[in-house]
Amino acid sequence: MFNLPQNLKLVNCYNGAANAVACDVVSMKDLIRGWFIVMHNGPNDTDLTLSLYQATTVAAGTNKAVTTAQPNYLDSDQGTSSDVLVRQTDAYELTIDPATQNGVLWVLEVDPCILDRANGYDCVYLGDSGGHANNFCTILFAGLANYQGDSLAAAITD
Repeated sequence: MFNLPQNLKLVNCYNGAANAVACDVVSMKDLIRGWFIVMHNGPNDTDLTLSLYQATTVAAGTNKAVTTAQPNYLDSDQGTSSDVLVRQTDAYELTIDPATQNGVLWVLEVDPCILDRANGYDCVYLGDSGGHANNFCTILFAGLANYQGDSLAAAITD
């Protein structure tokens, strides 16, 4: 039987203005797989690009872009009129254009096998460029835990 809080490590990585996204870094040491869940809303037409990065620690002092495309799903009209996530071409980033996308729900899957673990990279986050201060962005992370139970290991500490 699946129990959400006992199987998935849930992390609120960011919640705020879309022009200054500061996504928390998540350690994947104790995770089998993870998903960034991004929600973006706002009428101001300034594109926001979110890109997948890897880091050696949750402080992200040593980091680099991920260039291996991953499965991702998009609803570019999310809200009360749409709840359909459509599989997109594998990617490691998304550009949101508020002029043509009226509310976005994006799910980016992260397989830890793509990380440069041989060189100590076992953490991930979404970096940003662009965005508008009057638009709103929320980023959640859901990680499938190696060891499930009542209390899952922390994902935002090393």
